[in-house]
Amino acid sequence: MKVRNLILIFIFACALIFALLTVLFTNRSLERTFRESSTNSFYLLSSMVDYLFKQEKEIETTVIQNLRDRIIETGFDQTQLLQTQRDEEIKGIWIIQGKRITGATEFTGTESEIINFYRRNLQGKNANTLIFLDDKPFFLVNTTDRATDFLLLAEASGIYGIEIEQILDSLITSSNLRYFAILDKENTPVLFSTLYENFLPLRGPGYHTIGTPEGNIFQIEDFDSDYRIVAGFDMESLTRIQRTNNIFLLLTVLVFILLEAVLLISYTKSERFRLMKEREINRLKEVGALSTGFAHEFRNSLNTLSLLADGMDKENKGVLLDETARMRSIMDSLRLLGTREIKKEEIEVSELVRESIALLDHALKTSSVKIIADVEPRLICHGNRSLLVTAISNIINNSIEAGAKKIEVTANRKGREIHLVCTDDGKGIEPSIKNDIFTPFFSKKGQSGIGLYLTKRIIELHDGRITIESDERTRFRIVLNA
Repeated sequence: MKVRNLILIFIFACALIFALLTVLFTNRSLERTFRESSTNSFYLLSSMVDYLFKQEKEIETTVIQNLRDRIIETGFDQTQLLQTQRDEEIKGIWIIQGKRITGATEFTGTESEIINFYRRNLQGKNANTLIFLDDKPFFLVNTTDRATDFLLLAEASGIYGIEIEQILDSLITSSNLRYFAILDKENTPVLFSTLYENFLPLRGPGYHTIGTPEGNIFQIEDFDSDYRIVAGFDMESLTRIQRTNNIFLLLTVLVFILLEAVLLISYTKSERFRLMKEREINRLKEVGALSTGFAHEFRNSLNTLSLLADGMDKENKGVLLDETARMRSIMDSLRLLGTREIKKEEIEVSELVRESIALLDHALKTSSVKIIADVEPRLICHGNRSLLVTAISNIINNSIEAGAKKIEVTANRKGREIHLVCTDDGKGIEPSIKNDIFTPFFSKKGQSGIGLYLTKRIIELHDGRITIESDERTRFRIVLNA
């Protein structure tokens, strides 16, 4: 039995380990797939941005050169040059000779800042840069000719970074990309599009998982020769799938535990039932062997007692003959217990009750016990008359021995069953021995302990059942098929 239990536990343990490994493997595979997908998106996006950057740099170079060409075409004539401000893309022009400045701009409020920026970064150089005015990009282009600088302010909208930012904003609102940034060598953002305002953690080259109030972010950082590229991807979809997998694992574990518990309980019960039946069979064999010997010896003694009855008075002779007849019936019942099939016939229950009481007539009178029988008329059962009379009389006799002064025997039909109940007002049955009273040779009265066991076996041979209820009164309930 222990080996079978161990095998069962081992099988379920293997199943649980398999379920655990399956979920862990699935979680790892999902995480690896997510990383690969995010990495592919990152490098595809980086390549696209790099391509657009190069394109815009070419456009920027062309635009700057065109602006310089227009200055050179005027022959550096100041009058003609100042007239170019009428062009729509030109938003400011200055001719600077030392401290002398000629020119103007539409952004009069920031003109001094523009000139100061020029003196710090562009003065005396053929150079250009990008500045932002009112959050719009503008080219500031300086062209020098001998001691004179020609400074132009021209629109850059639609050229520098605008197309890239639009693409990134669209991706951020429609995919799991949450931010994308390109930074120069000083970590100043050259391009930055994000769903989280002012949130750009830098961790160094490689892959990083970053916790945020909005959930985990999978961040990728990479460097090329001039820029650092950073992208953050939302991990909510991965977390949601892994959570579902974990719930599945938990449910699987619970189901396996419940199944294991049910099977172990069922197996334990079946083993107990098998052992109980095995003990019962052994006892039955023992009882059968004993009863066969007893029956043979008792019959010889009963025959002798019957012969002695001829010399007795009428009353004592009747008592003796009744008792010997009852003992023969019991011996016949014991002999029949070893068989699997018994001879059955249709019997009125009222007759069974009447014959059972008649067998105990002398004991009832001697003990001054009042017995009341209430049996539903024309109540028919299918069974062996001798065995059933023995069973019922044994129960009534048990009540007499328990000191009962009043015994009630009732029988009625309930559906397809007949319920025969024997109720007495005796001293009752102790709860501690309630489960043992049908055990062969068990007795608290110093007797054989075979009577109630015999009764139970007779009822079982009729495919019925017998139960006991004991509180202020004791009730034996026999249930037979109608």
